[in-house]
Amino acid sequence: MTFASINNAPFGLGLQRGLINNFSGIHKFGLNTAVGSSFETIWDGNNTYTYPSSPGTATATSSDTSSDNTGTVEIQGLDSNYDLATETLTIGGSAGSTSFIRVFRAVMKTANTGNTNVGVITITVSSTTVAQIRAEYGQTLMALYTVPRNYKAYLMQLDVGSSKDLENEIRLVTKQISNGNVWNTKTFVTTRGGFMEKNYIVPLKIEEKTDIELIAKASATSSISGGFELILQNLNEQ
Repeated sequence: MTFASINNAPFGLGLQRGLINNFSGIHKFGLNTAVGSSFETIWDGNNTYTYPSSPGTATATSSDTSSDNTGTVEIQGLDSNYDLATETLTIGGSAGSTSFIRVFRAVMKTANTGNTNVGVITITVSSTTVAQIRAEYGQTLMALYTVPRNYKAYLMQLDVGSSKDLENEIRLVTKQISNGNVWNTKTFVTTRGGFMEKNYIVPLKIEEKTDIELIAKASATSSISGGFELILQNLNEQ
């Protein structure tokens, strides 16, 4: 089925409905509530994100065990082969069975108390914190992603926002395992507070097994949000 035949639906709607063969979309968004004068990842951890050095099983714990234990959280990432993987973990329970090399999202599925997490939920792989859910947020805010094996990604859009009228520098950086794990700057943005959006007339192509993240620094401590949209091409379905 061609795009033109999908009842004149907007491109993004057709993509998300699975009507465009071999392609799908993903929206990543994040928040760092205390960006300082050195570059930090825009994610829940308020620091530079650390990737697992080797695959491992994941565990979920809470800073408020009495309120959150026995609730469940779904983690989304890549397994040891860099293939897409999801697994649901019990908070305060044993490690899962899937071996993850990357985790780029975690979502509360059931809550032990109320209708979301009461404490901070922490996901670890091989003793590395790979995801956090802030208290009462219900899911991670991580402006980072890793392109799965046998996929290509096309960067279509990015956006950033700041809570203060400060000088901010934001970079979108990528790191591919085949290039010696070197970070490369792909987009550089300077703003003074407010909100900025960049749309790519010519999308940026990103190869498989490439880490992508937004990093930022500010002239004084500030809360900075950011996100990006990707179109994924499944190379197994030509």
